[in-house]
Amino acid sequence: MRPTLKKLDVFYRSTSSTLLSDILSRKLNSRWPDLSGQDVLGYGFCEKYLSSYKKTANRIILTLPEKNLTKIEYADVHGTSCITENLSLPFSDSRFDKILCIHGTGDSSNFDLLLKEFWRVLKPEGQIIIISSSRSGGWIKNMGPFSEERSFSRKKFKKSIIKSGFQITFFTGCIYFPYRKVSRKNRLPYLFEKICETIFPYFSRLVLVEAIKRLYAEPHGMPETIRIKNVLSSNPLANKTIIEQREHD
Repeated sequence: MRPTLKKLDVFYRSTSSTLLSDILSRKLNSRWPDLSGQDVLGYGFCEKYLSSYKKTANRIILTLPEKNLTKIEYADVHGTSCITENLSLPFSDSRFDKILCIHGTGDSSNFDLLLKEFWRVLKPEGQIIIISSSRSGGWIKNMGPFSEERSFSRKKFKKSIIKSGFQITFFTGCIYFPYRKVSRKNRLPYLFEKICETIFPYFSRLVLVEAIKRLYAEPHGMPETIRIKNVLSSNPLANKTIIEQREHD
């Protein structure tokens, strides 16, 4: 299931999202501090998180999956936004330097196909960040639209991204408690996040993964050990060369 555009808009305009979106924005900005001159694609509902880059990025395009919308909501899509079919992006190959996906994997049963589309439109050495619900989180309610989205196990999430040709460069959990109607001035939630990220990293409700598009494969793990069978005979004479055998005779 995927939340509608109306639900997303209402949530991000409410005080319930203030602290949550601030924590996610801080994590995003720590990975991408400067997008000057770059072309950026936001897939899902990313306006809240990409607004800080508008003055420096060359171009930001917000893409809304068609299933996010109702017929009435089509009128609410503005200038830099476009509506796409769920697994088809109307852009040429190697078009974007960065792709951000938030609220974009909600009901994507073919997540692998969506990742292949991201791979296609991303430039070589381009980066993608996906923020998604985590199945390992112990609670699901009071998370606004994230509560309605499909959650992934960390293992499945990583496996799908690597299988699509991306190399994971950063992976972390975020949001360990449903911060509803908590003031941004309250510093305790930020401290709580850092503590949980260190001590209980697998209990986050959301996960953030950053990956890069590489056109060459890098080795994973240690090289396989090559075992050579022992071809020497137990008879010392048999192990000698033909010349050595003749000299022995």
